[in-house]
Amino acid sequence: MQAKGVVLLAGLLAAASAPRANAEPAMLRAVQALDEPRGYCLDISGSGPTLDLDAPLQAHTCKAVAPVDDQLFELNGQQVRASEHDRCLAVEALEAGQALHVLACSDSRLQRWRFADGRLSPASRPELCVALAAVRGEPWGTPRLVSPAYRRQSLALAACDEPAAARHTFRWLSPAELAPSTADKTRTGMPPELAAALAAFGHEFDGAIAQQTAALYAPQPRVYEQEAELSVTKDLAYGPHERQRVDIYTRARRPAEPVPAIIVFHGGGLIGGSRGATTNVAEYFASLGYVGVNGGYRLAPDAKWPEGARDVAAAVGYLRDHVAEHGGDPERIYVAGISTGALHAATYVFRPELLPAGAARAAGAILVSGPYTFDFETPGRGELAYFGEDRARWPEMVVTGNVTRADIPVLMTTAEWDNARYVKAYAELFHELVTKHGVAPRYLQSLGHNHSSQLLSVGTADQSVSSIIVDFIERTGGR
Repeated sequence: MQAKGVVLLAGLLAAASAPRANAEPAMLRAVQALDEPRGYCLDISGSGPTLDLDAPLQAHTCKAVAPVDDQLFELNGQQVRASEHDRCLAVEALEAGQALHVLACSDSRLQRWRFADGRLSPASRPELCVALAAVRGEPWGTPRLVSPAYRRQSLALAACDEPAAARHTFRWLSPAELAPSTADKTRTGMPPELAAALAAFGHEFDGAIAQQTAALYAPQPRVYEQEAELSVTKDLAYGPHERQRVDIYTRARRPAEPVPAIIVFHGGGLIGGSRGATTNVAEYFASLGYVGVNGGYRLAPDAKWPEGARDVAAAVGYLRDHVAEHGGDPERIYVAGISTGALHAATYVFRPELLPAGAARAAGAILVSGPYTFDFETPGRGELAYFGEDRARWPEMVVTGNVTRADIPVLMTTAEWDNARYVKAYAELFHELVTKHGVAPRYLQSLGHNHSSQLLSVGTADQSVSSIIVDFIERTGGR
């Protein structure tokens, strides 16, 4: 029985790797997945405007989304032709260790190949095979919003060694055969069952609903790999208090050029919450190539107005001084916050007179359902703890009605299932910015979401919130 299975596998492999003269352009994929579940395919360095036809050929994650012109080849006689570029696979010498290139097609023996039994070999040196290096692939060439990261491997001629067969056995792969992974798909909405569960809460929102919402998202699969893709440095102090801490997330392999940083601040009604609630946001943006930062701040009543905004300023100042150590650009630091975090970020952005002299300036802000004002007739426990008991001062403490700076780009969101306090606060602030300051922030209504699900969704298959944040950052200079 075992022998029959071996024969069947050999037959399938032979069929998959048979020469295909005048075949439709296809990918040449390593039969074994190795360290890349999506598979490695022969690949020309770069893509689109960055395509480098003169660079050595590489192996790269097989692409399920366009463009794939850098991975399409066809076998015509003894030539392996790069279908879209009128070049042919070649080496400079028929020796082990030689890199592969795509050169102008000719009848040179350096461009003659034999593809049989899954092995791609020089026609005159069948004992040599095109092979992937015996090391783990490195993240490379991942487009924005695609996660987990693409990987690349080096290619060269090597002895056709049976123990290393997994690295030099290939098969043809049609682009139509490779279904996009969850991470490669354009994601614009949440799963229907999740939408129904959030809708069932209606416009009510409290601590219990926040916990239930978090429980709904806990099992949702992430589109990034935490351990394989990310590195984190935790508990970095930007101030003396134990809550004045940040966690900095980066890709395991940092980009060559400085990248934008985005620091996110949690909610919690002014008197609760922790930065652990927004870890997924920092992780996800790090997986896209940014520096993702999870920020904490002091809580009321220990820290009263306007200390929340001053903590935001201190955290941004710390990043201005240190983010370059993590691959970030000190001039492209974006602040984001949800609920109380959005209030503190908005106060920091719109009211610089409350900050210490020389406070660092952010490149932009993402304000998610912030309570920029509140009902003075029925203040909650959090408002009393943070703003104090002197009701006469409350109107001058809130953001709405007190904007003194409006030149920092801002994206504001509310959720479809937000209750009236957040929608009203947003509407009043937006109206003030438009009528008194002549600016119109970008705005998103997060359809299907409630107050806390907006940021909980970041890094899941629902990309409705994260995609507009990325678009905002890129359009405001964060490329």
